[in-house]
Amino acid sequence: MASGGVAILDQALMLSPRGIDPVIAAHELSHVEFHVRLGARAGDVPQWFDEGLAVLVADDRRYLLPPTEPDRCRDASPGPLPETLDAWLRAAGADEQVYARAACRVHRWVDGHGGPRAVLDLIDRVRAGDDIATLVTD
Repeated sequence: MASGGVAILDQALMLSPRGIDPVIAAHELSHVEFHVRLGARAGDVPQWFDEGLAVLVADDRRYLLPPTEPDRCRDASPGPLPETLDAWLRAAGADEQVYARAACRVHRWVDGHGGPRAVLDLIDRVRAGDDIATLVTD
């Protein structure tokens, strides 16, 4: 994903020639929108959740099964996912399927918390002072 495009905080979007694609643009724009909505709390988001949400919003079929599937997970491997940007970049550089694992975790979290509205509720709670790491692992 990083080779196709990158969101720079909530300020800009850069796409490489390989990234001029609706899925990659949607992925990067979802980072921007999520960070704008979180405001000052955007830095508190675990990187795996931010990336998994972007994959889900972009409906990236490299990492998700079609929406007609009851469980969209391509890779549901257990275990911890990278919390920080540096850790994420290292993990994604070693295994691009970390995006699939993050997307699976976010997909299941969204499904288990009422669907897409759960993300908007999460944003409201985080802006009100709740700890996002606690909210997304419950």
